[in-house]
Amino acid sequence: MSRSDKLSYKKPGGPQPADTPPLAAGDLVLDLLSTHDAHQLTVAALCQAAEICGVRPQNVRVALNRLQRQGKVDSPERGLYRLDTGGSGLFAEVANWLRREQQAVPWQGGWAAVLDNAVPRGEKTAWRRHQRALTLRGLRHLDDTGLCLRPDNLTGGIDGLRRDLRRLGLADGARVFRAADFSDDDEQAARRLWDTAALSRQYRDMEKRLAASHRKLARQAAEKAARDSLLLGRAAIRCILHDPLLPDELMDQTPRHRLIERMGAYQRDAKAIWMGLLDAV
Repeated sequence: MSRSDKLSYKKPGGPQPADTPPLAAGDLVLDLLSTHDAHQLTVAALCQAAEICGVRPQNVRVALNRLQRQGKVDSPERGLYRLDTGGSGLFAEVANWLRREQQAVPWQGGWAAVLDNAVPRGEKTAWRRHQRALTLRGLRHLDDTGLCLRPDNLTGGIDGLRRDLRRLGLADGARVFRAADFSDDDEQAARRLWDTAALSRQYRDMEKRLAASHRKLARQAAEKAARDSLLLGRAAIRCILHDPLLPDELMDQTPRHRLIERMGAYQRDAKAIWMGLLDAV
């Protein structure tokens, strides 16, 4: 069970799964609201979930106020909060992780490009959003001229990529276009922009961790199973969301496909555990 996005918090008590990023109160709230069937929960339920995950309940209340100001959640009645799906350009991205592979189409050998050398680096928040947009669509800088590339193999082509990048936070000064007619050296350099061997190892390792955790869920105390599955699930979904969706010609799809299948089964059982805990509040 997980939404995944920015992650930052130091858990005050209890072990965490190895190598899983810590959890902030705001991320916990968004995770729980996005995966709950009704997309809404009471403050009491959210505070209980916080205690399960080692987050202070008062931090949840502060996070709810902040998220409401940001337009990410709203409160239809006193003490009840629900997700505002229009409040963040990232929501659809995260919510659709299970269908991530459907965003790719067969590659015809062309390249999608972004030129961002005119984007000011001084506006740090805007620059972080810009870089995040590039990362989420698998773009990599070819050199220090500001030219970023990815295979042109995403649904919607260049126009669709341009809209997606703008929605995700691409800076206004960046230009999105199709690139072609590279020299042999530049073509080979472009094909080496992604460490596909490392990506495959990461996905195989995460799949093994999910499988090991899944086998233990039913035997663990409900609160421990809920906490551990949320933290590990976030890490797995982060892997999936940051996959560059390279074509078959550049990367074997099997490790990613198996990870997504494994995570889908894992989340179904983890979600049932969480719903049992939260619906009882």
